Amino acid sequence: MRKGVLPFLGVLLTVLLLPGCDSESNPLAEYEAERPLILQRVTQSFTPEIQWLGGRVAAVGVNRGEEAALDSTLVWLKISDGDDISSHAVVGQETDTQTIIQFDGTPLESLEDGQTYTFWLATKQAWDANLNPGSLDEHAFADTTMTIATILNGNQRGSLDVQITVIRDERLTGTRYFVHWTPADKAFRRIAIRRGFATAGFTDLVWHVVLPDDEPDSITSPVVIGEVPEGAIEAIAWPETGFTQDVHFLWMVDETWDGTFGLRAPGMAAFQLFADNF
Repeated sequence: MRKGVLPFLGVLLTVLLLPGCDSESNPLAEYEAERPLILQRVTQSFTPEIQWLGGRVAAVGVNRGEEAALDSTLVWLKISDGDDISSHAVVGQETDTQTIIQFDGTPLESLEDGQTYTFWLATKQAWDANLNPGSLDEHAFADTTMTIATILNGNQRGSLDVQITVIRDERLTGTRYFVHWTPADKAFRRIAIRRGFATAGFTDLVWHVVLPDDEPDSITSPVVIGEVPEGAIEAIAWPETGFTQDVHFLWMVDETWDGTFGLRAPGMAAFQLFADNF
């Protein structure tokens, strides 16, 4: 036998006989740490998406105001018999209307712009305790308060009696912007968005769609910015970067437009979007 082998075998035998080295009689201790619930994101939308980390929960809710509670301020709720709801929920979907009414709440399928709401998550432990403050540690409960801001601020412009509204709809997969106007059946033939100006014009456009010359006015509300209305041609594509933190001027014209760009140009409806929207 080679020199050094006997000492090595002696050390090995000693290690094997040490208490605690028997894997069957001394299994590894289970990992007992819990992950706290973290509300990762609540999107800006009339029907927000709620995303979280930390594990499954038994209830996801929304209250009007700045406090999570099972009372008359409850407006939306999704519940499960156990901790079965995983990482994502959408306000307005799978609404537990009956339970909301039991707590004297008012069920809403969509939230209201400009209103403040509290979004919350609760495990079965916290739910069974009726969201009692003593049961609301970070492993059983999480909440956040925010004001819904989906309607973009701006000024109406143009000669036509048309009211324009631009709405942000933020999703976990991306954000879309809808242009609505009233009367909704009022038809246009050209829509353009100009960056950095408070008037209409053909320079610095970031989006431009127009109907062919031989087609009648047919673009009606609503329109999704970046999506080409039926029958129209996209002269300038919406950039992948979307809106930047600048003033933007959205203008639309019908067949009576005379080609001028004054704020009261005939046949034009317009909306100046403020930079603080973005």
